[in-house]
Amino acid sequence: MSSRMNRRQFLKCSAAAGAVILASPGMATTYAQNKKLKLAYVATGGRGGGHLGVGRGENVTAICDVDLGRTKKAKQMFPQAKVFQDYRKMFDQMHSQMDAVFVATPDHHHAAAVSRALSLGKHCYCEKPLTYSIHEARVLADLVRKKKVATQMGNQGHANDGNRRVVEWIRDGAIGTVKEVHTWTNRPVWPQGYAELPPRVPVPPELNWDCWIGPARYIERHKNMHSFAWRGWLEFGTGTIGDMGCHTWDCVWWSMDPKHALSCELIKVNGKNNITHPKNMILKWEFGPTASRPGFVAYWHDGGWRPPVPDEITNDPTRKKKQLCNSGSLFIGTKGKLYVEGDYCNSPRLIPEEAMKAYKQPERMERSPGHHKEFMMAARGEKPWDFPKSNFTYGGPMVEAMLLGIVALRAGGKVYWDPVNVKIKNNPRANRYIQRVYRKGWELVTA
Repeated sequence: MSSRMNRRQFLKCSAAAGAVILASPGMATTYAQNKKLKLAYVATGGRGGGHLGVGRGENVTAICDVDLGRTKKAKQMFPQAKVFQDYRKMFDQMHSQMDAVFVATPDHHHAAAVSRALSLGKHCYCEKPLTYSIHEARVLADLVRKKKVATQMGNQGHANDGNRRVVEWIRDGAIGTVKEVHTWTNRPVWPQGYAELPPRVPVPPELNWDCWIGPARYIERHKNMHSFAWRGWLEFGTGTIGDMGCHTWDCVWWSMDPKHALSCELIKVNGKNNITHPKNMILKWEFGPTASRPGFVAYWHDGGWRPPVPDEITNDPTRKKKQLCNSGSLFIGTKGKLYVEGDYCNSPRLIPEEAMKAYKQPERMERSPGHHKEFMMAARGEKPWDFPKSNFTYGGPMVEAMLLGIVALRAGGKVYWDPVNVKIKNNPRANRYIQRVYRKGWELVTA
């Protein structure tokens, strides 16, 4: 046999070698740009419907929703996809036919579904908040570091230009050293703050109620549970701070890079009860110093409560609106203030306006190609697994700090956080809010 190799043999061997490299153990599957990803959807109504468009042009193999009435749009878009009501069965039967998974269930299901995807080595996009509990946030972040798959939390404002401007300005020292930050929202826009169970309502035939309850304590269906209003229930949702904190508070977490909280305190509350989140509350976190800045405090106001309007707004003759917006953030520094309007950080400004006009813009950081696109690029292997800027190693610690606020709410005071041992230092009884008890068969999968 000749030792020389002709062109056809060379190309054949090169292709085979490339396939071996791409299939090497421990590496996420890499795709050419024109290769279709095999996608699965867990929840297709509500926010889940907002991700269906990503599947156009891909190979959607499975869709799952506890309410079959909410799968109709997805089934029309992807008639070839197999339909499930229980994502545990979907992962069992379809794991070899999926590369990436989109999860948009109610909060109490997030970690149970996502941990199954990650344990199978699947790329995963999960709606905000990443998890229902602090324990789950820590587990998922650790699991992603272990598996090194592409992930993204669904706080789409993280891809906005405004978020990056806040990071640039704060780190440039535009307002000096930040000592205090306030974040507020007009939500909830769903019922919460009531002390009695609302009336029971029947379960429609297309809804699998046992699967809807999933990991949570079993409760019969009541008014304002399924759908949307579950956010206000302590058993299923994380209230306003989980719903909007990942958006509105994102510019704070990213720009200040606090790592973890030292403590969180319930400052004020209206409508506190044992069934739902309250009507209004104010929380206060303490964050320690880092190598680049001293410590600072951060406040959360919801239900329409807001911090006092700064003089830089009320005394600015160029401003027609002298009140704070419905949702936003206010950074207070030693040399000025930064005002961020809206939930998605679209309109950050130094205040008063003359300070904004006088400020020389710093060098721009990298801009995003798009929140979904970041995830899909990493899932294809076009970018590293941690390319998505709100991947679970970012989103997990942020959600962990946010959910410490719910622990402070339920404990009814100030809690001191031990991030190494993942527990409350000063109130042992409060540790029951760190990790939930899962119904049998719905536990996290972390192998």
